Amino acid sequence: MNFSEFSFWWVLLLTSIPFFTVRYVGKLFDWWRDRFDTVGIAALSLLLFLNASPTSFAVFIFEILFNYFMVSLMLRREGSQARLIATAIIVFDVAVLAYFKYLTFFIEDFVGLAVPIQNNWQAEFPLPVFQDIPPGLSFYTFQMVAFVVDSFTARRKKPLKLLDYINFVSFFPQIVAGPIERRGNLLPQIQNFKFKFTADNFDVGMRWLSLGLFMKFVLADNLSPYITDGMAETANPWLIWFYAFLFTLRIYFDFGGYSFMAVGIARIIGVKLTINFLAPYTSQSINEFWRRWHVSLSTWFRDYVFLPLMGKRKKWAAFFLFLTFTLSGFWHGAAWNFMIWGAYHGALLLLLRYAGRPFSRLTNRFVKKPQIVSWALTFGAVILGCLFFMETNSWRLLAKLKTLITPWAYSPDNFTQAITIFNSPEGLVLGVALALAIAFLALEHIAVWQERASEYELLTSAWMSKVLLVLTILLAANTPSEFIYFEF
Repeated sequence: MNFSEFSFWWVLLLTSIPFFTVRYVGKLFDWWRDRFDTVGIAALSLLLFLNASPTSFAVFIFEILFNYFMVSLMLRREGSQARLIATAIIVFDVAVLAYFKYLTFFIEDFVGLAVPIQNNWQAEFPLPVFQDIPPGLSFYTFQMVAFVVDSFTARRKKPLKLLDYINFVSFFPQIVAGPIERRGNLLPQIQNFKFKFTADNFDVGMRWLSLGLFMKFVLADNLSPYITDGMAETANPWLIWFYAFLFTLRIYFDFGGYSFMAVGIARIIGVKLTINFLAPYTSQSINEFWRRWHVSLSTWFRDYVFLPLMGKRKKWAAFFLFLTFTLSGFWHGAAWNFMIWGAYHGALLLLLRYAGRPFSRLTNRFVKKPQIVSWALTFGAVILGCLFFMETNSWRLLAKLKTLITPWAYSPDNFTQAITIFNSPEGLVLGVALALAIAFLALEHIAVWQERASEYELLTSAWMSKVLLVLTILLAANTPSEFIYFEF
């Protein structure tokens, strides 16, 4: 579901108004039953998914039915039989994801290394080759896989209702781009679902929705055009760093904005979703960054990839950590740059593990406020990582890296050229967007520094939510950009 598209809100209104009118009348005459709410939220979620991508809807329904019946069968079995069924479900789900997302990459970039591949191989391939990934496939596949594992390891294996499973997998605020919810968190809220329209839910939901709208439409979308224009820059290191910095801001405001909108919409109807970001750019280490960035994905890879791979082989923990992060990069996209990005972060974590303490002792000895140094190094490492993430052209990425490590490229002339991007009306817009972004991040830093209950306590306060909503109305970009994580 694309919250930046008019069609999403239009379909939501067209379906919600008659449904809730009938619901209100039904409650007045006492003929409305709670199970109608459960049917209603399922129908709404599936209808919105159908509107988002009719061609992907059939695949989604097939996966839901397959997983439900197989999980139900697994819950009625014990021991090796249950394990075999669980393995079959996971293999099937991952195979579907691999087919739609990685087939072209596998054939052209792996098979193509060994044998020549014709340019029109897609036309001769026995199965259809898809250029676009079905919306939400990566996210709901991981949610389905986690559900299988959690159901298999559950102590009490209760029967599962089809309608509850449909609502768990297809819950419309988070199906397309997360957060990736766990069985223990979402299923109890969605079982025998009832709309909970309360003043508190509406107030909290609107605060998160206001925060997400501001992050996406004011910050991310106003920065996006400058990043697109700067992708071709390979000769000026100041500009390469600057555009990577802009992308670092944009990807957080874009993805975090979506996640907070999902939290807000879900909360309005009475469901509490996972807070998927915890002010990640306040982190003072890469370890901390990954505890704050895309929380639901980080914990998913920890619980379902890293820990099972490592098992009792703790001596190999470093290797499995590096492998897990490389795989997490590959999850983001079928391209080498994503794998490099994942491996880069895995290497940073290993560097921190083996060299972090000696470095901390050194900085503590000579620097009065070492936490500032730690934050600056962490944020700089994240910006460099975002260069790998944003640049899908391998040759252009190599050219940029070569420029960055060339000392004489950091010349005064190149610096003067870099700052001229602000000498235009478009530069003024960029300056305003950057000022708002820095102020936004400063409020996160203050909340973390003051150890408040939430990293976003200041930004979701009653008065700030109203300010952000007004700023969104006044300063929203004329042309919204696509959500970055819809591509994954």
